[in-house]
Amino acid sequence: MKKDEITLIKYIRERFPLSETIGVGIGDDAAVLKLKENTILTTDLMIEDIHFDLSYTSFYHLGFKIVSVNVSDIYAMGGDFKGFLFSLGIPQTISDDEFSELFDGIKDALNYYDGFLIGGDLSRSQKIILSGFAVGETEKPILRKGAQPGDFIFITSFLGLSSAGLNLLKNLSEDSKKIIRSIRNFKKSPDKILNIEGVNEVLERHLMPVARKPDKFKHLAKAMMDISDGLLIDLYRLCEENNIGAEIYIEKIPIHPTLISVANYLNTDIMRFILSGGEDYELIIVSDKLEAQNFNLIPIGKITDQKGIYLIDPHKGKIPAKPEGWQHF
Repeated sequence: MKKDEITLIKYIRERFPLSETIGVGIGDDAAVLKLKENTILTTDLMIEDIHFDLSYTSFYHLGFKIVSVNVSDIYAMGGDFKGFLFSLGIPQTISDDEFSELFDGIKDALNYYDGFLIGGDLSRSQKIILSGFAVGETEKPILRKGAQPGDFIFITSFLGLSSAGLNLLKNLSEDSKKIIRSIRNFKKSPDKILNIEGVNEVLERHLMPVARKPDKFKHLAKAMMDISDGLLIDLYRLCEENNIGAEIYIEKIPIHPTLISVANYLNTDIMRFILSGGEDYELIIVSDKLEAQNFNLIPIGKITDQKGIYLIDPHKGKIPAKPEGWQHF
């Protein structure tokens, strides 16, 4: 990269202005946000070769995703997203165009979520490291704790698409990976990969996930969390917080038609994607109101007083499930 740190910070500051009515943004030792309610704080890291692979991930994808994964945690607490702090470690080999592309992704994501970049840090590093810190507010935070036996378990949409997309990306040719890196809007791009209908949605769900805003149904939630590491392991964490268990009804879990095609192509058990695939960023909602399904929430199980997670299969009966999913250690 040809630009020095002062020039880079000036470039970022000019691209991300902040109105004085909202607070004080880039340019001081710290940011200031004028919030009125409970403040929600969260942070997430993305590290090259651990969380992403540049052979099929563009800098634009990275910028969009680092915002989404942080906003998802704000939404999972029932909050409104307000501000974003972004710190970046990059090698000197990154080009000016790649740097600009990264912040294109961040800017488009912030516009989508109606939030602002309010500060961060830059450093040289051997590999690319992205660190996001999101700030939100809410009148009443929705915690993981609050679920009780007899409550219903809902999810917001299809699961497993991100994990399927990741596994598909790993198996693509170099030419196909190059095509993927060039796409910024998967919805407007034709399905060119492997002639699988709807494949772009699966790829988008991994490279550019969108956090699920709960405004329309959060008043019904007794407990809530996002599905970042996989349904089984995240539901297990929620249950552990409440000293309870859960039953998941296999026949109630929706299966995206493209997921079937991708699983067949990869010769992989589709339920592995759905139950333990990470990075879906859908929400788990626990409620005692079955009418929550009127808000397009999908009922998939119940909270029980018997600890542990059990799958209820109409053919195999009640099966204990291991809390499998993504873990760093």
